[in-house]
Amino acid sequence: MAVVGFDTTVFPKLNYKDPEEFWQRIEEIKGFFSHHKGQLDKVFEKAPAFMAAFEKLDPLIQSYTSKVCPYCGTVCCANKFGFPEFADVVGFLALGLEIPSYDLDVDEEAICQFIGEGGCVLPRPQRPYRCTWYFCDPLLVQLEIGPARDYRSFINDLQELSRARGELLESFFQIWKEIQAEKER
Repeated sequence: MAVVGFDTTVFPKLNYKDPEEFWQRIEEIKGFFSHHKGQLDKVFEKAPAFMAAFEKLDPLIQSYTSKVCPYCGTVCCANKFGFPEFADVVGFLALGLEIPSYDLDVDEEAICQFIGEGGCVLPRPQRPYRCTWYFCDPLLVQLEIGPARDYRSFINDLQELSRARGELLESFFQIWKEIQAEKER
Protein backbone atom coordinates (compact mmCIF):
# COMPACT_ATOMS: atom_id res chain seq x y z
CA MET A 1 0.00 0.00 0.00
CA ALA A 2 1.52 3.31 -1.04
CA VAL A 3 1.27 6.35 1.18
CA VAL A 4 -1.32 8.71 -0.20
CA GLY A 5 -1.11 12.29 0.94
CA PHE A 6 -1.97 15.77 -0.15
CA ASP A 7 0.29 18.59 -1.29
CA THR A 8 -0.45 21.21 1.35
CA THR A 9 1.71 23.80 -0.42
CA VAL A 10 -1.40 24.71 -2.46
CA PHE A 11 -2.68 26.54 0.61
CA PRO A 12 -1.51 29.96 1.86
CA LYS A 13 1.17 29.99 4.54
CA LEU A 14 0.36 30.75 8.15
CA ASN A 15 3.07 33.11 9.38
CA TYR A 16 3.42 32.69 13.13
CA LYS A 17 6.11 35.39 13.13
CA ASP A 18 3.42 37.97 12.31
CA PRO A 19 0.73 37.46 14.98
CA GLU A 20 -1.80 39.81 13.39
CA GLU A 21 -1.54 38.09 10.00
CA PHE A 22 -1.53 34.63 11.65
CA TRP A 23 -4.74 35.19 13.61
CA GLN A 24 -6.39 36.98 10.69
CA ARG A 25 -5.74 33.94 8.46
CA ILE A 26 -7.10 31.62 11.18
CA GLU A 27 -10.27 33.73 11.34
CA GLU A 28 -10.56 33.59 7.55
CA ILE A 29 -10.43 29.79 7.61
CA LYS A 30 -12.97 29.66 10.44
CA GLY A 31 -15.15 32.10 8.49
CA PHE A 32 -14.90 29.92 5.40
CA PHE A 33 -16.14 26.94 7.38
CA SER A 34 -18.95 29.01 8.86
CA HIS A 35 -20.10 30.65 5.62
CA HIS A 36 -19.81 27.54 3.43
CA LYS A 37 -20.84 24.83 5.89
CA GLY A 38 -23.49 23.44 3.53
CA GLN A 39 -20.95 23.10 0.73
CA LEU A 40 -18.47 21.29 2.96
CA ASP A 41 -20.55 18.13 3.44
CA LYS A 42 -17.95 16.01 1.61
CA VAL A 43 -15.26 17.32 3.95
CA PHE A 44 -17.30 16.53 7.06
CA GLU A 45 -18.05 13.07 5.66
CA LYS A 46 -14.30 12.38 5.55
CA ALA A 47 -13.71 13.57 9.12
CA PRO A 48 -14.73 10.36 10.97
CA ALA A 49 -12.18 8.27 9.05
CA PHE A 50 -9.51 10.88 9.78
CA MET A 51 -10.35 10.86 13.50
CA ALA A 52 -10.51 7.05 13.58
CA ALA A 53 -7.03 6.87 12.02
CA PHE A 54 -5.67 9.20 14.73
CA GLU A 55 -7.35 7.15 17.45
CA LYS A 56 -5.94 3.91 16.10
CA LEU A 57 -2.38 5.22 15.73
CA ASP A 58 -2.12 7.22 18.95
CA PRO A 59 -1.77 4.40 21.54
CA LEU A 60 1.19 2.83 19.76
CA ILE A 61 2.96 6.16 19.28
CA GLN A 62 2.28 7.11 22.90
CA SER A 63 3.66 3.79 24.15
CA TYR A 64 6.95 4.36 22.32
CA THR A 65 7.32 8.09 22.97
CA SER A 66 6.70 7.52 26.68
CA LYS A 67 9.70 5.15 26.71
CA VAL A 68 12.05 7.22 24.54
CA CYS A 69 11.28 10.93 24.89
CA PRO A 70 11.76 11.40 28.65
CA TYR A 71 15.36 10.22 28.33
CA CYS A 72 16.28 12.25 25.28
CA GLY A 73 18.90 14.95 25.61
CA THR A 74 17.65 16.85 22.56
CA VAL A 75 13.99 17.73 22.62
CA CYS A 76 12.52 17.64 19.10
CA CYS A 77 9.36 19.45 20.13
CA ALA A 78 10.26 23.12 19.68
CA ASN A 79 7.79 25.98 19.49
CA LYS A 80 8.50 26.58 15.80
CA PHE A 81 7.22 23.07 15.02
CA GLY A 82 4.15 23.41 17.24
CA PHE A 83 2.47 26.11 15.16
CA PRO A 84 -0.09 24.86 12.63
CA GLU A 85 -0.17 25.07 8.88
CA PHE A 86 -3.29 26.05 6.94
CA ALA A 87 -4.04 22.34 6.36
CA ASP A 88 -3.82 21.64 10.09
CA VAL A 89 -6.44 24.29 10.82
CA VAL A 90 -8.68 22.80 8.12
CA GLY A 91 -8.30 19.43 9.83
CA PHE A 92 -9.07 20.84 13.28
CA LEU A 93 -12.22 22.53 12.04
CA ALA A 94 -13.37 19.52 9.98
CA LEU A 95 -13.02 17.40 13.13
CA GLY A 96 -14.99 19.95 15.16
CA LEU A 97 -11.97 20.81 17.33
CA GLU A 98 -11.09 24.16 18.83
CA ILE A 99 -8.04 25.96 17.53
CA PRO A 100 -5.46 25.84 20.33
CA SER A 101 -4.64 29.16 21.97
CA TYR A 102 -1.15 29.69 20.61
CA ASP A 103 1.21 32.10 22.33
CA LEU A 104 3.07 33.48 19.34
CA ASP A 105 5.36 35.57 21.53
CA VAL A 106 7.60 32.69 22.57
CA ASP A 107 11.16 31.72 21.71
CA GLU A 108 10.68 29.60 18.60
CA GLU A 109 13.69 27.42 19.51
CA ALA A 110 12.48 26.71 23.08
CA ILE A 111 10.60 23.58 24.09
CA CYS A 112 7.08 23.69 22.68
CA GLN A 113 4.60 25.58 24.80
CA PHE A 114 2.32 22.51 24.82
CA ILE A 115 4.84 20.11 26.38
CA GLY A 116 3.86 19.09 29.88
CA GLU A 117 5.37 16.57 32.28
CA GLY A 118 3.76 13.66 30.43
CA GLY A 119 4.45 14.94 26.91
CA CYS A 120 2.16 17.00 24.70
CA VAL A 121 -0.95 18.25 26.48
CA LEU A 122 -2.90 18.53 23.21
CA PRO A 123 -4.83 15.52 21.97
CA ARG A 124 -3.09 14.13 18.88
CA PRO A 125 -5.79 15.32 16.41
CA GLN A 126 -5.38 18.87 17.76
CA ARG A 127 -1.64 18.97 17.09
CA PRO A 128 0.00 20.01 13.83
CA TYR A 129 0.20 16.97 11.56
CA ARG A 130 4.01 17.11 11.61
CA CYS A 131 3.87 16.28 15.33
CA THR A 132 2.37 12.89 14.45
CA TRP A 133 4.54 11.90 11.52
CA TYR A 134 7.94 13.08 12.79
CA PHE A 135 9.98 10.26 14.28
CA CYS A 136 13.51 10.89 15.50
CA ASP A 137 16.20 8.22 15.07
CA PRO A 138 15.98 6.86 18.66
CA LEU A 139 12.21 6.47 18.31
CA LEU A 140 12.55 4.71 14.95
CA VAL A 141 15.16 2.37 16.40
CA GLN A 142 12.79 1.40 19.22
CA LEU A 143 10.01 0.76 16.71
CA GLU A 144 12.30 -1.33 14.53
CA ILE A 145 13.65 -3.47 17.39
CA GLY A 146 10.24 -3.85 19.00
CA PRO A 147 7.76 -6.58 18.10
CA ALA A 148 7.39 -6.98 14.33
CA ARG A 149 3.60 -6.79 14.60
CA ASP A 150 3.89 -3.36 16.28
CA TYR A 151 6.09 -2.14 13.43
CA ARG A 152 3.72 -3.51 10.75
CA SER A 153 0.76 -2.02 12.56
CA PHE A 154 2.56 1.30 12.89
CA ILE A 155 3.34 1.45 9.16
CA ASN A 156 -0.22 0.47 8.17
CA ASP A 157 -1.80 2.89 10.64
CA LEU A 158 0.44 5.75 9.54
CA GLN A 159 -0.47 5.09 5.90
CA GLU A 160 -4.16 5.04 6.81
CA LEU A 161 -3.81 8.36 8.62
CA SER A 162 -2.07 9.89 5.61
CA ARG A 163 -4.74 8.55 3.26
CA ALA A 164 -7.63 9.77 5.43
CA ARG A 165 -6.04 13.20 5.82
CA GLY A 166 -5.30 13.40 2.11
CA GLU A 167 -8.91 12.60 1.20
CA LEU A 168 -10.26 15.18 3.65
CA LEU A 169 -7.89 17.90 2.41
CA GLU A 170 -8.55 17.05 -1.25
CA SER A 171 -12.29 17.41 -0.64
CA PHE A 172 -11.75 20.73 1.10
CA PHE A 173 -9.36 21.99 -1.57
CA GLN A 174 -11.79 21.35 -4.42
CA ILE A 175 -14.50 23.40 -2.70
CA TRP A 176 -12.09 26.11 -1.53
CA LYS A 177 -10.57 26.42 -5.01
CA GLU A 178 -14.02 26.79 -6.65
CA ILE A 179 -15.10 29.47 -4.19
CA GLN A 180 -11.80 31.34 -4.54
CA ALA A 181 -12.23 31.29 -8.34
CA GLU A 182 -15.80 32.65 -8.00
CA LYS A 183 -14.52 35.53 -5.85
CA GLU A 184 -11.97 36.46 -8.51
CA ARG A 185 -14.58 36.72 -11.28
